Amino acid sequence: MQVKDLATLAGTTVRTVRYYHQLGLLGVPEQGQGWRSYGFAHLTRLMRIRWLVESGVPLSEVPHMLAPPANADERAVVIDDLDGVLATIDERIDTLKEQRHRVATLLERVHSQGRLSPLPPAVVRLYAALAQRPLSPALAESMRRERDLLELACYHAPLPDDVVALVEGLGEDQLDAICGIWEECQALAAHVSRRLTPIDRDRITDLARQAVEVAEGVDRDIATRLLVRAADLDRPPVRAAVHLAYPSPVYRELFAAVLALAAERSRR
Repeated sequence: MQVKDLATLAGTTVRTVRYYHQLGLLGVPEQGQGWRSYGFAHLTRLMRIRWLVESGVPLSEVPHMLAPPANADERAVVIDDLDGVLATIDERIDTLKEQRHRVATLLERVHSQGRLSPLPPAVVRLYAALAQRPLSPALAESMRRERDLLELACYHAPLPDDVVALVEGLGEDQLDAICGIWEECQALAAHVSRRLTPIDRDRITDLARQAVEVAEGVDRDIATRLLVRAADLDRPPVRAAVHLAYPSPVYRELFAAVLALAAERSRR
């Protein structure tokens, strides 16, 4: 046979046959009258190579599996290698299952929300409801940045169930209170340049307490658990993301005030 005939019979390509030649997996026949002549032995060896590769065996482990094990030691090596291949395949299956779940979730959210977002539907509905309110352009931008920050967090891990439960429990009064807190932050940010005065800091701390009270008004137990978890957010990457989203010192101070309250609760 010529190489193209060999490749066709084996269900592969001429390029693959030549690649196996380069790796030393398949012998190269001698040159005949202008072309190399492949025999039945080449076909059976090529088919065995393809069988192992398509079963998931890495090419690096194929050579010592091409011939039957000569003794118990060689058999043990093959068994260990196949055990390793099986474990790798199981890991890939787990990864594919997780990826399938994520894609199915994204598909459902596009159907229900009209956009791709890692945020839970309840959180998406919350920001949609806030966007319907007569917000100032600056406040609407702050809300959008807050949503983007939550999406950024969701790229690393899903939001805790407590966050979703708290959002689902928000009523119109709580939404009014949230908008009021944001309006005051926005007003402070409008007149603060670089440094905060002690009066500014006291006001921001009070706003942080108001935010906690809004959460506690929905569910005190959930709010307490979330505050305890929030104490773990005082890390450089988290602070850097907040500072990028909110360059104003007012929002940075508000974030720090909430973390201080969280640390206080976690010590109780």
